[in-house]
Formats: sequence, structure tokens, C-alpha cells
Amino acid sequence: MIGRLLAAGAMAATTAMAQGYVTRAWFPDGAEVQLRTETTGGTQTVPGGGGVTGGHVFRILQDSHYTIVFAYEMEAHKVRDSGAVAIRIKPWTEGSRPTVSAAREFPSVKPGQEVKIEILTNPATGEQVYDVFRPGDEPNPYPGTCNVSVTAIPTTTGVKLVVNGKAVWLVNLWSAGKPARLSLPGHGAYYLSWENRPKFRLAGYMQANRLVFLVDTEYVEMTFDGSVPTPAEGGPVWIYHDPGYVSKGAAEFEVADLEALHAK
Repeated sequence: MIGRLLAAGAMAATTAMAQGYVTRAWFPDGAEVQLRTETTGGTQTVPGGGGVTGGHVFRILQDSHYTIVFAYEMEAHKVRDSGAVAIRIKPWTEGSRPTVSAAREFPSVKPGQEVKIEILTNPATGEQVYDVFRPGDEPNPYPGTCNVSVTAIPTTTGVKLVVNGKAVWLVNLWSAGKPARLSLPGHGAYYLSWENRPKFRLAGYMQANRLVFLVDTEYVEMTFDGSVPTPAEGGPVWIYHDPGYVSKGAAEFEVADLEALHAK
């Protein structure tokens, strides 16, 4: 029997990294796993859903008619002395549901890293649907137990982020025309300026809708679908890196107060 069931409202899953919901699962030792659904096409899905039964966390994916089209069980625990989380995906065992063919192990997923599994594919179109997992750092609301919640988050539509050649899930809180700050878990925050300022260094450029910069060991590319953060068509970008900035668990692009930063 399915126990507590939580599912987000139906929405169109149009492009990868354009979901507006995240499913959070907590485990008895305090480990948290956040997951979201990505699709390479136009499949209508309910992008968040899961629950707890018999002390076990399960995950379900539904279509736009709320029919369960995929299900599996999930286990996770903290990896000692590393900050990482071990994740195990197991076949669904209650009744007849499409599920994973065998258990999948991710023994050490570090903060800021993501792993994913393909859960559905359409042979006729080549379209694929994935679940993407990442460690979270929110405290378990019911310590010592398994529990699940589904939360609306700001959409990532409009900005795509690639760091050192890898796509990164980005929460976009930025308002067009405002100064910007990009925070990356484990790497601090990067403040962007379109003019030279104290503490800033010339580290990148903006060309059309593409922003590129290199600071320390991080090579960052951002592509904007709509408004771009520069007041002009493009040009040089100055960056101030604050390595001590602590992010909220996900990469965020948001409005920055550059004058307050300069006053520090």
C-alpha cells in the first residue's frame, strides 16, 4: 500500500532544466537528497512526487492525467567524514509498475554534484526523461525518520549554466537590468560588474546572449534566453570572487548590491 503521497501540480516539461518543483527526501541519519525531472522533449509530466511507506522512500512519476508511469524505491545515507551522500535506487516492489531494471548505486555524491538516471524513453522520437539527484543540506523536519516533501522553486527558465564543461542546475532569482551575483556551492559567490570597480578584476566577456568568465579554477559559461545582464550588447566583464560566501544548497543567480560590497 502506498503511504503518504505527495505530488506537484501538472505542468509542461518543455526543456531540460526548466522545472519548477523539487522533491526532497530525508533519511534517518539526516541525509537529504533533492531530485527533479528533466526531459529532452515535450512530454507532459507531474515533475515531483513521492512518499514513504513501511519506513521506505519511494518515487513516482505521473503523466498529465496523474497515471503512474514509473516508480522506484530510494535509499540514502551520509558518507562518513566527507559531506557526501550515498544514493541507491531500487526496483519498485509493490505491484506491477514500470521501474528500474536493477539497483543503481551512487556511492559518493558530493555537495554541488549531480547524478541522473534515465527513467523513460520514446523510441519513435528519441525523447528521454531523467531524474536528477543532488545532496541537500536542509535539516530533516522529522529527525530520525524517512520523509518526503515537494517544494515549488524559482524556475531556471531563461538562464543556462555550465561550469568547467558540466551543466549545473541553476535557481534564477535575477531581475533584468539589475547587477548580478552567481553563487556556486563549495566555490563561494561571483559578483559581476560591467565597469571596473575596486576589488574586481577583468575576467570575462559578454557576447550577444553568452557570458563567459574564468576565475581561479572555475570556467563559467552562462547563456541567456531573454534579457541579458549587461546594459549594452556586450563587452568586458569584471568579477569579484568571495570564496567565503555560503550558498543555500543550489547554484543561484540573483540581484547583487555592488555598492554595499564596495563599502565592506
